[in-house]
Amino acid sequence: MKKPLACILAALCLLALLAPAAIAADRPWPTADFPKGPPMPWYYVPVLEGYCMLQGITNGNVFNDSVLVLRGGELIYERYASGWDMEKPHQMYSVTKSVLSALVGVAIQDGKIESVDQKAAGFFGDLAIPAGQESKYDITIGHLLRQTSGLPGDSDFESNAVEWWNAGDSGRAAFLFPQMAAPGERFSYSSGPGMQALAALLTDAVGRNLFEYASEKLFIPLGMDSVKWDAAADGVNYGGFGISMTPRDMLRLGYLYLNDGVWDGRQIIPAGYVAATPPPAGENYGYLFWGFSKKEGFERAYGASGSFGQFIWILPDQDTVIVRTGSAGPVTRAVARGMAATGLVRAIFMRVVYPLAPLKGVPLDYFMGTLGT
Repeated sequence: MKKPLACILAALCLLALLAPAAIAADRPWPTADFPKGPPMPWYYVPVLEGYCMLQGITNGNVFNDSVLVLRGGELIYERYASGWDMEKPHQMYSVTKSVLSALVGVAIQDGKIESVDQKAAGFFGDLAIPAGQESKYDITIGHLLRQTSGLPGDSDFESNAVEWWNAGDSGRAAFLFPQMAAPGERFSYSSGPGMQALAALLTDAVGRNLFEYASEKLFIPLGMDSVKWDAAADGVNYGGFGISMTPRDMLRLGYLYLNDGVWDGRQIIPAGYVAATPPPAGENYGYLFWGFSKKEGFERAYGASGSFGQFIWILPDQDTVIVRTGSAGPVTRAVARGMAATGLVRAIFMRVVYPLAPLKGVPLDYFMGTLGT
């Protein structure tokens, strides 16, 4: 039943979105505020809400906390659930990865990183690579961006080990996790080692705290003043999770990509890097952004995605950005609180339940904190 419903909603949504949009020469830039656009067709609101709610169900949350649509730089729809508003930051979970990707582009634009082909090992000083793990020297920034580094992914039991969280050098500890495959050999989505290694090497490349660098080079120029970014024990910001921001700031990030990395006449991210970010033909993952299936009707669309239904959809052919946020429901929170309580139950939770959780690879204490338990 769910699959036919998804197809119906998707088809109806396409009626409202798929007509190509003309891109105005004098585009609005919502650095300070969002200009309002014309109201949507009568069928657009329920269809969009229904489609986004369905997306939320598949991500572990039934209801929307917010849904916003930016078309042609104008805010044409904005809705918040009770308890949420335009000024309240929302936990982004894995959307953090896409922000990290944007910062790699910023660092390339800024001359701090040569290219995505640069070797990652060079950012970690002298490394004592164990025998049989020499392929670590071949890991590039591009491998980390495409989640093909060979470091443990969320599907590997090894990613349950999160010693890097409290390590004196979280990036180095993460990078030294045992290789599961040679670089480029397989795709393995990771919220842990690979992403923390990327965040740490980027911190080293820019020579300062990553959040401070991001604020100066990315957030402030775009008017993104709500962003918060948690960090590991050594002060390195988390690479795979940890950012919160308002839905409107999510729109700003999506709009930057929609405009090929340009914001109000200033090139923030190299156009070539933005063009290479969506997944290549036949693949569904690019530079820490997910692609849309062609059968869904979106030839060039891609987006950032996080647990419990956070997403930023970028639709270049429709000149549109769609944002949706959601939270873990009360049942999810209650079950997590009970099973992760103490002693034996917690041990069973870590061994049996947590490996199946949407944030596998994330330290349990942090995960529990984001659920409000």
